[in-house]
Amino acid sequence: MELIKTLAYKAVDVLTLGRGIERTIGGEKIKFPARWSRYYEADYEPETFRFFRENLKTGNTVLDIGGHIGLFAVVTARLVGSNGKVFSFEPTPFTRGVLQEVVALNGCGEIVEVRAEAVTSQRGEMTFFDTGETISNANSLVKTELSRTEIRVPTISIDEFVMERRLTVDCLKIDVEGAELDVLRGARTTFFDDRPVARLGLHPPFIVQNGQSLDEIWELLGEYELDVIFEDQPVEREWFVSQEQLFDVNLLPA
Repeated sequence: MELIKTLAYKAVDVLTLGRGIERTIGGEKIKFPARWSRYYEADYEPETFRFFRENLKTGNTVLDIGGHIGLFAVVTARLVGSNGKVFSFEPTPFTRGVLQEVVALNGCGEIVEVRAEAVTSQRGEMTFFDTGETISNANSLVKTELSRTEIRVPTISIDEFVMERRLTVDCLKIDVEGAELDVLRGARTTFFDDRPVARLGLHPPFIVQNGQSLDEIWELLGEYELDVIFEDQPVEREWFVSQEQLFDVNLLPA
């Protein structure tokens, strides 16, 4: 069955002359390779789309941490335009290949730079855990019950990357399946110096499996003087630390 599907998708690619299949996701027309064109629902993460539209402008610099197959790399690239820059980090080799293809299909190659590092608190090399599912969005530096295989990947912190590339960062998207605290710890200078906005995905069960807590993340966000916003409303510590399932928040300089 899988072979038949693969051959069918290859046939579609030939018929479309390798130009991809266009889908409308969150109001954006985006091209994907045929095999992955049905991955997203049309109404996928509307709050994330809204966050970027409200906060990005031409010339901005974005760090897309957890790039997956490039949906938000393309969306943010369009918003920052040719004078802006998007750095999309995706450590999973196969997924990164799809990300690069999606970026190319949508004409964003001059704006989006695809990176192989996993972002954490410091430069080095770490074990990265793969669920074994093709283009899984749950691969992580955190070992969970979903983990099936392991690979070694290079790592870097936000502060190190920003310093080396001499960047001023306007926006971050962080979706790292339980490794959120380490990413934030490695971004102290960037948050204080550049005062970027951020869209932060939080995965409470994986955070716990990483030996960390939402309370630690809350305390760090307070140190960075960031307002935490959920669906347009500022949230309090008690609500934040009580969450048990995946949720996303906006981080805005206080």
